[in-house]
Amino acid sequence: MIDKSSPIPVYYQLKQNFMKNIKEGVWHSGQCIESERELSEFYGVSRMTIRQALGELVQEGFLIREKGRGTFVCEPKVKQKDMMSFSEIVSRAEMKLVTKMLEFEKIQTPEELLDIFSFEHLYKINRIRIVDGEPVANELVYIPCDYCGYMDKEMLEGSLFKILETFGHKIAYSESSIQAILMDDFYKEIFRVDTQVPLIKSINKTITEDEKVLFLEEAVYRSDKYVLQVNILRREGKIK
Repeated sequence: MIDKSSPIPVYYQLKQNFMKNIKEGVWHSGQCIESERELSEFYGVSRMTIRQALGELVQEGFLIREKGRGTFVCEPKVKQKDMMSFSEIVSRAEMKLVTKMLEFEKIQTPEELLDIFSFEHLYKINRIRIVDGEPVANELVYIPCDYCGYMDKEMLEGSLFKILETFGHKIAYSESSIQAILMDDFYKEIFRVDTQVPLIKSINKTITEDEKVLFLEEAVYRSDKYVLQVNILRREGKIK
């Protein structure tokens, strides 16, 4: 299984083998895997090499170490690395997505949003995103009605990005703020839990190529089910 004469580092071959075990269910969710000593003997490599391979999978959220207990396989998580729709993220992870619509209505632009949108009416869209049978996200979106053609609840079961692209909008980037929030009775009902689970909230302004705010989204995610990776780039001439 491990080719020590290969130019591919042994630890990376091990990592790929461990990932295969997870994907194929050889190591299933919640399982305590073999110890470093047992894996070292099985693969005929040093414990340091085993530790490096396992360490990367811990950092990437596939495994978790518990002191005094061992290393366990994490539950599958929805992972967002780049700017893309939630529908696309779930599709790439080969998971099943179901959308439950809580609200879809045309409203007068609230006073607190007038500094963002200079339009009289907005669409208010409130959706729960259910992944593999579990509610993972609650998305509240505001879009100027003037930016949209015809929309209905059925259309909004899919990707909002794709709908807006069909209306001729080209998304360039988003401005986001992220914070941890406390679980309360409202979110216990939304996420169908009766215990405290960690939540993160992101507020996103999605900007088009012509620098207009296309929509505002307030999204709350179960952070035990969702991972948001943020890539920060230093642009030349911007930082001195």
